[in-house]
Amino acid sequence: MKKLFALAAAACCAMALSATTYNCHLKVVINGEAAEQDEVPVVITENNGTYDLSLKNFVLWMGDFPMPVGNINVTGVEGVDEHGYTTIKFADEILITDGDDPQFDTWAGPLLGNVPIDMTARFTDTAASANIDIDMQSMLGQVITVSIFGVAPASAGLEGDVNHDGEVNISDINKVVDIILSE
Repeated sequence: MKKLFALAAAACCAMALSATTYNCHLKVVINGEAAEQDEVPVVITENNGTYDLSLKNFVLWMGDFPMPVGNINVTGVEGVDEHGYTTIKFADEILITDGDDPQFDTWAGPLLGNVPIDMTARFTDTAASANIDIDMQSMLGQVITVSIFGVAPASAGLEGDVNHDGEVNISDINKVVDIILSE
């Protein structure tokens, strides 16, 4: 019976998503004017070779004036591993959804409809960068460029990283099996 539970636990670990949150410096340039922010959380989630990148409750600060944008999610993008990092590229339209931060009543992103973006992101377990180009010339008369650079906090662990080696892999499954069988 223990072996059956061990196999079930191992299967659950193998299917677990790994997600890393990066504390990012964000630079947004709109028609040549820049706005910068620190400590913007960017989450990259991996699931069976595809990746999701999300900025939840994104608010663009223009000086002291907040412009609540919303949730920006790019999902199901295939990654390429090379030179010690993973690269994802996305060129399509997304729909920005309402944020859920209670201090803002209205979110601008959903009012825009489908937004065309061209994104390239590179990341490791400890650092991430992304460049996002948004051509809103026809709708708003704006060309928007977003640059993201960030690191994962040293204390942050990957979901499913049972043995705390900084990776979610077969050794985590083996650790779970060992724990179950030793009881």
